[in-house]
Amino acid sequence: MRHLTLFILLCLSWLPLQAAQFAVVMSSEEGPYREFSGTLKGAMGGSPWKIGWMGSSEAYALAPPAGMDLVVTVGSPAARTVLQIPDGPPMIATLLTRATFEKIRAASPGRRNGVTALYLDQPLQRQVAFIQRLLPGTRRVVTLVSENLENQIPLLKRELAARDMNLDATVLVDNDNMVPVLERLLARDGVFLALPDSTVFSRDNIRPFLLTTYRYQRPVIAFSPAFVQAGALAALHTTPAQLALELNHWLTRLEPGNMVLPQPRGPTRFSVIFNTQVARALKLTLPGEDEILATLPVQGGEK
Repeated sequence: MRHLTLFILLCLSWLPLQAAQFAVVMSSEEGPYREFSGTLKGAMGGSPWKIGWMGSSEAYALAPPAGMDLVVTVGSPAARTVLQIPDGPPMIATLLTRATFEKIRAASPGRRNGVTALYLDQPLQRQVAFIQRLLPGTRRVVTLVSENLENQIPLLKRELAARDMNLDATVLVDNDNMVPVLERLLARDGVFLALPDSTVFSRDNIRPFLLTTYRYQRPVIAFSPAFVQAGALAALHTTPAQLALELNHWLTRLEPGNMVLPQPRGPTRFSVIFNTQVARALKLTLPGEDEILATLPVQGGEK
């Protein structure tokens, strides 16, 4: 009987394992969301996971699919929708910033466990290294944030101090006019680091912000290609496709029957973009993109 039991177990071990299923909840089917989902679908070959359901946040709210072992949300509206459902599978939020995730998470106290995130924004350690590599000799970095990102200031100050740089940061409150506050920050030499803060850098604020920094001849390190195209000097960013590939890497390391979600963190895949016209106007010589990428820290996603 013992030999028979061993034989059966060995036979079962050779049977193909059934892939675990996860739902992909989309905030939209356009632009970066389409890029993310298309890359994810193409990267799933050989994974122990398969996409069992994909649809809009509205469709998920109306009828959450049964039998899912995991939910992946793409964008902040999808994360907000899924977190409003008290009971559900573990969740990985993607394609949103750290500040947005933390705000949504705080508004959903019913889901305390089984929730993590793969942030879109870069770890502060990497951003500081980017500034130092791009503009050697920088000693002063300035930034302007809303109350949503105020908790990032001590972390940023610590990372800058580790590289012999100082931080001059101001928190913009609701009634503040950006330009006078910005002019006080720019009165002395320094590099402006724009953090992904939708309250400060709204569609209406980008133009006056860039005009003011250009008038003071201060380089701006931004967080998106669109910001650089509008007039910032450079940006360190992660594309939706890169984030989808990183999510696939997370999935390959998750055991469906014994799932331990990683802590929320930023991406390890990233790109750089420069505005050469702005560099010439500021009389700056920049290193090559490949040279920059080769010297930046890959880890540090917890920052």
